[in-house]
Amino acid sequence: MNEDNQKKQNNEAGGNGGQPEDQKNEPSLQNALSSPVSVAAHQMKNPLAIVRSYLDALISEDFGPVNLKQKEYLGDALENIDRMLKFVSDLLSMTSIDENKYKLKIKPTDIVSICSDVIRSLSFWAKASNSNIIFTTPENFPLVMADPVKMKEVIENLITNAIKYKSENSGRVEIILKDMGDEILFECRDNGLGIPDGDKDKVFSKFYRSEKSLEADPTGSGVGLYIVKAVVDLSGGKIWFEKNKKGGTTFFIILKTAR
Repeated sequence: MNEDNQKKQNNEAGGNGGQPEDQKNEPSLQNALSSPVSVAAHQMKNPLAIVRSYLDALISEDFGPVNLKQKEYLGDALENIDRMLKFVSDLLSMTSIDENKYKLKIKPTDIVSICSDVIRSLSFWAKASNSNIIFTTPENFPLVMADPVKMKEVIENLITNAIKYKSENSGRVEIILKDMGDEILFECRDNGLGIPDGDKDKVFSKFYRSEKSLEADPTGSGVGLYIVKAVVDLSGGKIWFEKNKKGGTTFFIILKTAR
């Protein structure tokens, strides 16, 4: 990769290898809040998990029959509990990152299988959302050095965002993998809402939500991309994004191969 392209990547993500200046120099107040947030998240996790198990038992009719209307309400409650559990998990990950306690288990990882598994798990929801995910499985693709569990979460986050913030009509998400020798390039290209020019330096910051994304999905936590960037950085990789000429955004990730 030549020097000009590397400069372009840094500029797209706010410089410094994709880390925005405001993220590097966040106010000390945010760091001071990390521990209380972590304590609160831990306190919420177990009660939410217990409530979820009760709801699951009720929906499964373990304690007796449930009519369709009751199942509908219980299903809505379960969906919201799952959303809260995801939010709590994100908060715990965020505070671990802030306290330099976020650990990865780096090993040779099959990123092709990860992409295929994520796309398969999201295919029903994508179809229901009038979105199409395109991925041509490359042959003889090298393994990458990454934590397979965390990298799956990274790819799932990017594809989920691409579907969630699609254009008003139909959504199109294209996943591309390129072998570049000692490194691989992952691309997640969409035709969605895009990122406002004024928000480019905030994308990987904690609790970032653009006005358009809030309108499309007011329930998001705003810490997903913060965690995504931390995982990529700790994997020895790079992440950045570019605006597509015909609308939407492409996120790029470079990872080292296991060759």
